[in-house]
Amino acid sequence: MQRQFPRLRVTGPLDCAVAQGARLALALRGWPTGAAGQAQATRLLVESQPDVILTIEDPAAMIELIEDLHPGHPLHPRDPAARARHRELIALVGAARAELGRVTAARNLRDLDIAVFALRETLARLDRGIAGETGAALTNLDLVLAPVLWRAAILDRRFGLHLGDGLAACRTRIAQAYGQPPVRAMLDRAAGRRFLDGLDPRAALFDLAGAAAEWQRAFADLRARVLPFAPPAPPARAGRRG
Repeated sequence: MQRQFPRLRVTGPLDCAVAQGARLALALRGWPTGAAGQAQATRLLVESQPDVILTIEDPAAMIELIEDLHPGHPLHPRDPAARARHRELIALVGAARAELGRVTAARNLRDLDIAVFALRETLARLDRGIAGETGAALTNLDLVLAPVLWRAAILDRRFGLHLGDGLAACRTRIAQAYGQPPVRAMLDRAAGRRFLDGLDPRAALFDLAGAAAEWQRAFADLRARVLPFAPPAPPARAGRRG
C-alpha cells in the first residue's frame, strides 16, 4: 500500500556516507532504501502534498527531520542530557566525514600524514564520547557513525592506516549496528568494492610502502587492531549425536 503524505526519499550518490546515514534512518522506519536518482548533491526530499516538496541538504538536519516525522519510532535517546550529547557527537561525525575525505584525497605523503592523524584524533574523541553508552538499542548516532567507521575499516584493511586501532567503544557500536539487516545490506562487500574502486588512483594512499611500516610501529601498543565489518559470530552449537 502506498504511503500517505508526507513521503520521504533521499537523492544523491548511492554510496555517499551522508546518503547512507539518511537512508538507514528511513529504513529503520520502514521506508525503502533504494536511491532516487543520481544527483550530485545528497538531499532529503519531503513531499508534504502533491508537488509540494521540501529539500534538506544539511546532514544533521536530515536526521533531525526524519526523527521529528516519526514520533512513534524515536532513535534519539529520551533522556534530554543523553540526547544533547548524541547531537554533539553527530556533529563530530560530520567532522570525521570531512577528514576522511581529506585522507582519500591527499596527493602526497605529507598531506596524508596530516589527514590520517587529524581523523584519528576525531575518531578517538568519538570513541571517548560513546564509551559510557550502555544498551544495544540502535540510535541516530549509530546510523551516521556506521558509514564512517565502515570506511575506516576498509581503508585499514586495504592500506594499513590504523585508523581503528584502540577504538574499543567504536568496535562495540559498529558490531551492534551490523546486527540490523538494513545496515548489513547497505554496507556490504559490493558497496566496499565500489568505495575502493572509486578512489583516485593518483591518491597518496597508493604510495604507502614506507609510511605504512612507520605507522605500524607507532600504533604497536594499541590492542584493538581493526574495526570489525560484522558482529562476532555466535559460538556453534554442538550437534546431537545419534
